[in-house]
Amino acid sequence: MLVQYAVKNFKSIKDEIVINYRVDEKYCDSKWVIENEEIPVYLYKCIGLIGPNASGKSNIIESMYYAFRFILNTIKRRDTSKIAVERFAFGDVDNENPTAFEFIFYQNGIKYIYGFSINDREVLEEYLMGYFSAEPETVFDRGAGKHFEFMGNDVKTQEEIAEKTNANRLYLPVAAEWGYAPLKKVYDWFVFHFRQYLDFSISRLLSEIIKNKGQKEILIQELHKADFNIKDIYVKNRKMDQKSHDFIEKLFAELIGESEDFQLSDSNPVIKVVHENGNGDMFEIELDEDSSGTESFVENLAEFLYLSEQGGFMLEDELGKTYHMKLVQHFFKMFQSNFVNKGNTQLLFTTHNTKILKMVNPDQIYLVDKDEMGATIVKLLDDYDIGEDDDIELGYLNGRFGSVPYMKG
Repeated sequence: MLVQYAVKNFKSIKDEIVINYRVDEKYCDSKWVIENEEIPVYLYKCIGLIGPNASGKSNIIESMYYAFRFILNTIKRRDTSKIAVERFAFGDVDNENPTAFEFIFYQNGIKYIYGFSINDREVLEEYLMGYFSAEPETVFDRGAGKHFEFMGNDVKTQEEIAEKTNANRLYLPVAAEWGYAPLKKVYDWFVFHFRQYLDFSISRLLSEIIKNKGQKEILIQELHKADFNIKDIYVKNRKMDQKSHDFIEKLFAELIGESEDFQLSDSNPVIKVVHENGNGDMFEIELDEDSSGTESFVENLAEFLYLSEQGGFMLEDELGKTYHMKLVQHFFKMFQSNFVNKGNTQLLFTTHNTKILKMVNPDQIYLVDKDEMGATIVKLLDDYDIGEDDDIELGYLNGRFGSVPYMKG
């Protein structure tokens, strides 16, 4: 389970921004709270970001996506490859400060703190601490280049792995690749929790759901509850012509620049949706030909169901942008349900929809805005003095909490 995420110096983010999933004690009875006896703290299943356009909400989402992709793609990175990272530059074009990320999470009942900082050439810092007792213990601490400090009885083994870790690669995934068990279980937390983003397009993810009879039935049932006239969904593979295949494979290999062996599948799964019209007749279309709201909701639902039994982590930019508020409510109810969300899947989302403020607790919402330099800043809604009878949505729209567009004239 994710406890906290922090990022610094990424795109519009200048100073450190912290997103905390811990629950304030006054909300411990909320349906949003994770029930897990192995974890000694209360954590939320979802956190939301709300604020005006161009405030940096999407950059917070993108930063987390970038961080775990950087972790999981380290092994594929050539030793000569530069690190493609976009640092804060508004009013600071000579910014040479590193970009930094930190995750605090529980794996098998143990709390870990893992973080790293990078520039466009190398890893400048990397560290891992574990709470194997009441106090944190440093597992390893890395400085620029190959300066490492290790703790424990197998320092020699770790030093040998460190020698195999290039300056532009992270030590944690390299150690996991070399089979160093104490670090592999930590690395596996990232592999497992963000598994849907590794090699899956949304079409492939949906096809995995549809292949599973039980999950497909749940998908159809939930779509029926949400009042869609969808009677069936199935997958059809469409073969790509060789010329297009070779062109796209070459283009992506050049763009990614991290993988020495990028391979593109020669066929793509196409999702077919069977609808029923008012006369009871059936007709089918491809999912991407359906309404944008239907397509978006089906994709969100499929990603959630893919993770729901075992758990994981979802990132959703502009949740519910293309579908009705009732569907957002339905989506949230599935997240809250311990029966459906058996694995306690967690979510980080952005939204412009102020109705969502009535569906979550004030300590689940971060208000996102910009300072005078154009840097993204956040403030927890619960930091404001909010009474039990206060209309939070109305207060937000009236500017009581800030983070609303300022209209001139």
